[in-house]
Amino acid sequence: MRVFSDENLEVIHRAGTSPYLLITFNEMEVMANGSRFWGQRFCEKADISALGFISRRPNWFPAASVVKAVEAAAPILHTAPERVLYGHSQGGYAALRYRRRFNADVAIAFCPQVSIDPKAVPFDGRFARHFSPDLHCNMGIAPDHAAGRAYLFFDPFHAVDCQHAIRISMRQEKTHLVPVPMTGHGTVRAFTGTARALSLIEACRRDDLPALRPLVRAARVTAPMRPYQIAVAAIARHRAWADRFHAHFGETFSPVERANFLYHRANRHIRDGELAAARTLLVGAMTYQLENLGFAGRLAELDGRITRRCGVDGVSHS
Repeated sequence: MRVFSDENLEVIHRAGTSPYLLITFNEMEVMANGSRFWGQRFCEKADISALGFISRRPNWFPAASVVKAVEAAAPILHTAPERVLYGHSQGGYAALRYRRRFNADVAIAFCPQVSIDPKAVPFDGRFARHFSPDLHCNMGIAPDHAAGRAYLFFDPFHAVDCQHAIRISMRQEKTHLVPVPMTGHGTVRAFTGTARALSLIEACRRDDLPALRPLVRAARVTAPMRPYQIAVAAIARHRAWADRFHAHFGETFSPVERANFLYHRANRHIRDGELAAARTLLVGAMTYQLENLGFAGRLAELDGRITRRCGVDGVSHS
């Protein structure tokens, strides 16, 4: 049942039998369509009472809309014996930014941002195009947004996500950092599956860190993105190891992962002065993402560099 809608987001309510209300916030790739919310299939399988906040576009849940939505959902929130917030990326941001607004008992956030304001996070330009001064005034996560306990899951080898996680934990009390190595920005996907997701929520609800640790360990070991993340991480220091990993597991990579690996490996070739090898890999990356302007620009830049090198070599041998 839809309980709220405006130009920025929708709120969908699902009645269930769980002893808590799960309040979910979507990642940017999933958007409102009038009837669905992020995590809906999981909630249906486990018969969880849920309140799904879902954005109409990647907008990081503007505060003005969230305030109105919470007012509209007040009757549902008031009858909930316990409130658990749950979200990934922009949804993880919302789960932490609005902890006090929902008077949350627990917030579970995967790979959140402390802000997408480029002035506040100059180290992260991934989402700057979605920043709007009108919508996102004072959007940064702050100490007075905290309520209850929070669990922040992230990959410590993902340099940018790690910076966000550390900044958030320094600003919000009772925020547990939970590293899940080699999961990249897709940490939430290491916990897919009804049983595993339920176990995660229960461990966080009980503040049961001894139960959470083996759950996290099992999730990261079996995470589908782990071979790709290891291969990419190895490029910086262990090129041969990265190439062996790619040779062994590359067929299991998604098209996006294949393109990204080839792109990063090409950049390492460029740093090592191996321009012809880099060009071969960049062309390979583009076969998976023909529309990627960044890849095309990098290839054009590399071709110019190769031409200049050939010219210099020709002069030196004349």
